[in-house]
Amino acid sequence: METWRFLAGGVTSMAVSLVGVALATNFRGVTEWHVRRSMSTASVLRRVPPWRWLPRVPHEKRLARFILLERLIGVAFAVVGVMILIELGYSIVTGQPIRTVK
Repeated sequence: METWRFLAGGVTSMAVSLVGVALATNFRGVTEWHVRRSMSTASVLRRVPPWRWLPRVPHEKRLARFILLERLIGVAFAVVGVMILIELGYSIVTGQPIRTVK
């Protein structure tokens, strides 16, 4: 049995779960910080002519929408992390190797 795969799976599941929970709960403002940073980076795209068809929405309303979207993405990350942990536990209990994609 390859121990490094189980260790890598455990570290990966914990990392994905922690990032997902941090985004979903807006832990210490990490979600809002990330959305503000992303919006400021992508602000150059607002001046591109093909984007003019987008409705003119106040900045705070757009910010709130993106924060909600990122919190939903955080929930998905947390669920995926738990699923990886369950698969890892099942592999350990049954003694089967972790399935890999080739």
